[in-house]
Amino acid sequence: MTLFESDSQYRERATLWRIFSLLPLFANLSLGKVWRWFAVNVPMDLGTGGGFTSDVDILAKLSNMPKENSWSYYAWEVKVSLLHNDGSASSLKAGKTKRTVIQLEAYRDFGIPVVSLLDVQICETGFFHRIRAFPTKEMLKPIETKFDRLRAAGFGYQLLPFEHQTKDGRDVGLSAISTSDVPPQTWMNLLTPRVTPAKHPFSKWSNTLSEFFESCPDYPRKHFMQIVYCKACRSLQLIDMRISFECPDCGDNMYYQG
Repeated sequence: MTLFESDSQYRERATLWRIFSLLPLFANLSLGKVWRWFAVNVPMDLGTGGGFTSDVDILAKLSNMPKENSWSYYAWEVKVSLLHNDGSASSLKAGKTKRTVIQLEAYRDFGIPVVSLLDVQICETGFFHRIRAFPTKEMLKPIETKFDRLRAAGFGYQLLPFEHQTKDGRDVGLSAISTSDVPPQTWMNLLTPRVTPAKHPFSKWSNTLSEFFESCPDYPRKHFMQIVYCKACRSLQLIDMRISFECPDCGDNMYYQG
């Protein structure tokens, strides 16, 4: 089953899993910097006293000069929409821009210094063979609305369109936008976010994640694994999202955790 066909109840989580199973997708989140780790779907109330109760969809620890120990934290709230082969779109959430901005403001209030919206477009199989213009006409107005609101508030805005394919029941990866003039790409950076000072409780929370990562054994290619939170056993885990869905401690399938 492709992401386009997946149950809407689990689509966002499935999409996050897909992003971190493919290096061409999640490497773009590094913004050309070196990453120490990525964390996915970790609750804000982890060790912070419960003042903030939502999850951070994606958090990255990045640096231009890692040898100087100058790391910064970047966060993304993820929204997922569908693009059909006829050029139409669904789940654009065009009328929920205000609510999205409120969610991003909660990230900033939590103390995260760099906050962006990641708009993921899951394309129907065959989309990039039939539709060459991107964004599609139906997407332009919602994108413009979000762009204006996010720019005014100082948040970043990225688009991540890709086509998840299967063949004879096998997962065969993705296709990206490609024309005779434009090489294949899976990332569009529309707005660079404003940087604000990191503050409590995020500072304590991010230290918890860093200490957890550093305490894990030095697996080969450790920084290609992701920090995730198992809601069944209420613990942080470090897993390779390319190959594993199960919590190493309790065995619960984290792919389907609500």
